[in-house]
Amino acid sequence: MTALREISGQYLSLLDLANNDEIPIEAITDTLQGIEGEFKEKAVKVVEVINSIESDVSQIDAEIERLRARKKVITNRNQSIREYLMTNMEACEISKISCPLFTITLAKGRDVVVIDNEDELPDEYITVKTSTAPDKTAILAALKEGNVAGAHIEKSRPSLRIK
Repeated sequence: MTALREISGQYLSLLDLANNDEIPIEAITDTLQGIEGEFKEKAVKVVEVINSIESDVSQIDAEIERLRARKKVITNRNQSIREYLMTNMEACEISKISCPLFTITLAKGRDVVVIDNEDELPDEYITVKTSTAPDKTAILAALKEGNVAGAHIEKSRPSLRIK
Protein backbone atom coordinates (compact mmCIF):
# COMPACT_ATOMS: atom_id res chain seq x y z
CA MET A 1 0.00 0.00 0.00
CA THR A 2 1.35 3.42 -0.94
CA ALA A 3 2.18 5.91 1.83
CA LEU A 4 0.23 9.17 1.96
CA ARG A 5 3.38 11.25 1.43
CA GLU A 6 4.21 9.18 -1.68
CA ILE A 7 0.71 9.78 -3.07
CA SER A 8 1.19 13.50 -2.42
CA GLY A 9 4.51 13.35 -4.28
CA GLN A 10 2.88 11.56 -7.22
CA TYR A 11 0.13 14.17 -7.30
CA LEU A 12 2.64 17.03 -7.36
CA SER A 13 4.73 15.30 -10.05
CA LEU A 14 1.62 14.83 -12.17
CA LEU A 15 0.76 18.51 -11.80
CA ASP A 16 4.24 19.32 -13.14
CA LEU A 17 3.58 17.01 -16.11
CA ALA A 18 0.35 18.88 -16.84
CA ASN A 19 2.49 21.66 -18.33
CA ASN A 20 3.92 19.20 -20.89
CA ASP A 21 2.05 19.58 -24.19
CA GLU A 22 3.08 16.07 -25.35
CA ILE A 23 0.96 14.30 -22.72
CA PRO A 24 -2.79 14.19 -23.54
CA ILE A 25 -5.00 16.00 -21.03
CA GLU A 26 -7.25 12.91 -20.71
CA ALA A 27 -4.32 10.81 -19.46
CA ILE A 28 -3.44 13.44 -16.89
CA THR A 29 -7.08 13.80 -15.79
CA ASP A 30 -7.59 10.02 -15.43
CA THR A 31 -4.36 9.63 -13.47
CA LEU A 32 -5.23 12.60 -11.25
CA GLN A 33 -8.63 11.07 -10.46
CA GLY A 34 -6.97 7.75 -9.58
CA ILE A 35 -4.41 9.41 -7.34
CA GLU A 36 -7.10 11.57 -5.75
CA GLY A 37 -9.24 8.49 -5.00
CA GLU A 38 -6.25 6.67 -3.47
CA PHE A 39 -5.37 9.79 -1.48
CA LYS A 40 -8.92 10.06 -0.09
CA GLU A 41 -8.94 6.36 0.89
CA LYS A 42 -5.61 6.78 2.65
CA ALA A 43 -6.84 9.95 4.38
CA VAL A 44 -9.86 8.03 5.71
CA LYS A 45 -7.52 5.37 7.15
CA VAL A 46 -5.34 8.06 8.73
CA VAL A 47 -8.44 9.59 10.38
CA GLU A 48 -9.37 6.12 11.71
CA VAL A 49 -5.91 5.95 13.34
CA ILE A 50 -6.37 9.47 14.74
CA ASN A 51 -9.75 8.47 16.21
CA SER A 52 -8.23 5.36 17.75
CA ILE A 53 -5.45 7.40 19.35
CA GLU A 54 -7.96 9.99 20.63
CA SER A 55 -9.96 7.14 22.18
CA ASP A 56 -6.80 5.88 23.90
CA VAL A 57 -6.08 9.40 25.16
CA SER A 58 -9.63 9.67 26.55
CA GLN A 59 -9.25 6.36 28.36
CA ILE A 60 -5.89 7.45 29.76
CA ASP A 61 -7.42 10.76 30.92
CA ALA A 62 -10.22 8.85 32.67
CA GLU A 63 -7.68 6.59 34.38
CA ILE A 64 -5.61 9.61 35.44
CA GLU A 65 -8.73 11.17 37.00
CA ARG A 66 -9.57 7.90 38.78
CA LEU A 67 -6.02 7.63 40.13
CA ARG A 68 -6.00 11.32 41.09
CA ALA A 69 -9.21 10.79 43.11
CA ARG A 70 -7.75 7.65 44.71
CA LYS A 71 -4.55 9.52 45.56
CA LYS A 72 -6.61 12.25 47.24
CA VAL A 73 -8.50 9.68 49.36
CA ILE A 74 -5.26 7.95 50.40
CA THR A 75 -3.53 11.28 51.13
CA ASN A 76 -6.48 12.45 53.26
CA ARG A 77 -6.55 9.14 55.12
CA ASN A 78 -2.81 9.39 55.78
CA GLN A 79 -3.20 12.96 57.05
CA SER A 80 -6.05 11.91 59.34
CA ILE A 81 -3.95 9.12 60.85
CA ARG A 82 -1.02 11.54 61.36
CA GLU A 83 -3.39 14.03 63.05
CA TYR A 84 -4.75 11.20 65.24
CA LEU A 85 -1.21 10.26 66.36
CA MET A 86 -0.21 13.89 66.96
CA THR A 87 -3.37 14.67 68.96
CA ASN A 88 -2.87 11.65 71.20
CA MET A 89 0.86 12.37 71.70
CA GLU A 90 -0.08 15.93 72.75
CA ALA A 91 -2.82 14.65 75.10
CA CYS A 92 -0.37 12.23 76.74
CA GLU A 93 2.41 14.87 76.74
CA ILE A 94 4.75 12.53 74.85
CA SER A 95 7.20 14.40 72.63
CA LYS A 96 9.40 11.54 71.43
CA ILE A 97 9.00 7.82 70.74
CA SER A 98 11.99 5.77 69.60
CA CYS A 99 12.03 2.31 68.06
CA PRO A 100 14.65 0.41 66.03
CA LEU A 101 13.21 1.43 62.64
CA PHE A 102 12.31 5.11 63.19
CA THR A 103 11.78 7.88 65.72
CA ILE A 104 8.57 9.83 66.15
CA THR A 105 9.05 13.39 67.35
CA LEU A 106 6.36 15.89 68.24
CA ALA A 107 8.09 19.13 67.23
CA LYS A 108 7.17 22.43 68.83
CA GLY A 109 5.18 24.81 66.66
CA ARG A 110 6.99 27.66 64.92
CA ASP A 111 6.09 31.33 64.84
CA VAL A 112 3.61 32.19 62.07
CA VAL A 113 2.39 35.67 61.09
CA VAL A 114 -1.36 36.20 60.95
CA ILE A 115 -2.58 39.38 59.24
CA ASP A 116 -5.61 40.84 61.02
CA ASN A 117 -6.03 43.95 58.87
CA GLU A 118 -3.76 44.52 55.88
CA ASP A 119 -4.79 48.20 55.61
CA GLU A 120 -3.29 48.99 59.03
CA LEU A 121 0.17 47.62 58.17
CA PRO A 122 2.96 50.18 57.58
CA ASP A 123 4.05 50.57 53.94
CA GLU A 124 7.50 49.13 54.69
CA TYR A 125 5.85 45.72 55.24
CA ILE A 126 3.91 45.73 51.97
CA THR A 127 5.30 44.30 48.74
CA VAL A 128 3.90 45.70 45.50
CA LYS A 129 3.75 43.35 42.52
CA THR A 130 3.08 44.59 38.99
CA SER A 131 2.86 42.61 35.79
CA THR A 132 2.25 43.72 32.23
CA ALA A 133 1.21 41.76 29.17
CA PRO A 134 0.09 42.81 25.69
CA ASP A 135 -3.68 42.73 25.12
CA LYS A 136 -3.58 40.69 21.90
CA THR A 137 -7.35 40.88 21.35
CA ALA A 138 -7.31 44.68 21.39
CA ILE A 139 -4.14 44.79 19.27
CA LEU A 140 -5.72 42.50 16.63
CA ALA A 141 -8.81 44.72 16.45
CA ALA A 142 -6.61 47.83 16.10
CA LEU A 143 -4.44 46.20 13.42
CA LYS A 144 -7.50 45.30 11.38
CA GLU A 145 -8.44 48.99 11.34
CA GLY A 146 -4.96 50.37 10.81
CA ASN A 147 -1.35 50.08 11.89
CA VAL A 148 0.01 49.43 15.40
CA ALA A 149 3.71 50.03 16.06
CA GLY A 150 5.47 46.93 17.31
CA ALA A 151 2.90 44.42 16.04
CA HIS A 152 1.66 42.88 12.82
CA ILE A 153 -0.82 40.21 11.71
CA GLU A 154 0.26 36.78 10.50
CA LYS A 155 -1.80 33.77 9.50
CA SER A 156 -1.54 30.89 11.92
CA ARG A 157 -0.85 27.39 10.72
CA PRO A 158 -3.84 25.68 9.11
CA SER A 159 -5.77 23.40 11.45
CA LEU A 160 -7.22 19.99 10.77
CA ARG A 161 -10.86 19.51 11.75
CA ILE A 162 -12.41 16.08 11.93
CA LYS A 163 -16.11 15.96 12.75
